[in-house]
Amino acid sequence: MKKTVAIVGAGVNGVCAAVVLGELGHPVTLIDKGEPFAETSSKSSKLLHGGIRYLEHFHFGLVREALSERAWWLKEAPWYTTQRRFYMPIYEGMPRSRWLLYAGAKLYQMLAGRKSLGNSAYHSMRETLEANPHLSDVGLLGSVSYMDVQMDEPGLSAWLLDRAVTAGVELMSHTPVARVSTEGKVVLATGESLSFDWVVNAAGPWASALLQASSIASNYRIELVRGSHLRFARTLPHPLVIQSRFDQRIIFLLPEPGGMLCGTTEVPHEDGAEVVCTADESRYLLQAVDGVLREPLVESEITERFSGVRPIAYEGAGHGDFSSASRDSEIEVMGQLIAVFGGKWTSAMHLGQEIATKVR
Repeated sequence: MKKTVAIVGAGVNGVCAAVVLGELGHPVTLIDKGEPFAETSSKSSKLLHGGIRYLEHFHFGLVREALSERAWWLKEAPWYTTQRRFYMPIYEGMPRSRWLLYAGAKLYQMLAGRKSLGNSAYHSMRETLEANPHLSDVGLLGSVSYMDVQMDEPGLSAWLLDRAVTAGVELMSHTPVARVSTEGKVVLATGESLSFDWVVNAAGPWASALLQASSIASNYRIELVRGSHLRFARTLPHPLVIQSRFDQRIIFLLPEPGGMLCGTTEVPHEDGAEVVCTADESRYLLQAVDGVLREPLVESEITERFSGVRPIAYEGAGHGDFSSASRDSEIEVMGQLIAVFGGKWTSAMHLGQEIATKVR
């Protein structure tokens, strides 16, 4: 028997759930306070990846699953995905040794199994500079490289939304939701009440706030982290993965049409605060990559700044360091309400399939 489903939140998690449920024949209504993909889902680093940096925090299962999901995107939407070799240049004084980076890159390749995109490799200084002539040679020891995927995020978002509409999903944009219930009710900000067999709370960073507004207790809580990016008009031949010398964080320099993207920060964010890239975050990113490029990036070259808020899910009262926290998603079923916490672009379709299993 097909069930009527309301999904609150038209980010990548909500839209992917709508695609799966709609293609299974369930009548689906997708509700968003603004436009689909307008918030967190469009403010990412534009990667479909396993998350190589999660390996040093022993999130092996999460990385393996994400690498498997990466292969799904390549198969289903190859025109919106680009396989690239990512280089991790190694300089004197950097916190991770060449052998540790090489071991991590090889493990990343192994976890992908038969879905690996190619060998990870170690490169001498000469080989590194031949492939990346924009790099500074001062203190350069060599590099480690691995294969991963960049995405055309606007194109992929439009493809997913079109697939949802084709499956019969009804889209209600610019429709704020005041509260939901465990009995399948959605109350709009206008006061109108809608009834469904199931309600999915896929509101991303606002999932916990929606539950609180609805007086619904949860086993999970969300901490918000702001990730900011800078755009430059310069181009790069390959993506670069940079180790910050002063706090060991990983910063990406990613080629994209017309320039490059630099990111990302991880700053605690207060719910309701303005989502902007601060001057401190801009300085942090510029300092983190200082000494890596032959011509250093400077403030005056920045063509765009943008920020997104990401939810990090913790069970109970738990919390921890953002960098070491898992980016895995959590699903909680409360009566006829399914709440989704956390998640990432790469594993969003798998999350949609899990939600569909709960509905069935």
